[in-house]
Amino acid sequence: MRQVITSLLVVGSVTAPALAFQARGAAAAGTPRIGACSLLTKELITKFETVHKKLVLPTPSEEPLGQNGSACDYGDFHFQLDPFARQAELRKNPGKDWKPVSGVGDTAWFHNNGDNYAELMVWTGSHHFTIQADVPLGGTADAVKPNAIGLANAIAAKLK
Repeated sequence: MRQVITSLLVVGSVTAPALAFQARGAAAAGTPRIGACSLLTKELITKFETVHKKLVLPTPSEEPLGQNGSACDYGDFHFQLDPFARQAELRKNPGKDWKPVSGVGDTAWFHNNGDNYAELMVWTGSHHFTIQADVPLGGTADAVKPNAIGLANAIAAKLK
């Protein structure tokens, strides 16, 4: 449920600027949308699962995001591909609570969302994406950070 609420907040905060950006005619025309769930595969989910390792995975849920982005909820992860209209600004300055992460894509930032979930923003080549990983009850975002990084590296390799 937390991921749904967070997703709605992120989508809401991303959609309005994206629509304004597109209305100015500056959006990349003709760039095909990549389905986020085509990258967030069952193999990756089972390898990097953070909370529900012994449960049967639900069917992934995908939705379009902005003009060229998409989002996928699968297992303990929420993945957004190309979600930001002003992604260059976020890449340089994501906010005071975001910490740089080396060795992930071209640029990456990590955020602990109150030990409820760990979040990464990653830029690789011409794409950017976010990964939100659930934290087990009583756990910490830092404990699931390696799983989120492993998943991010696997996805970044597919995007190159």
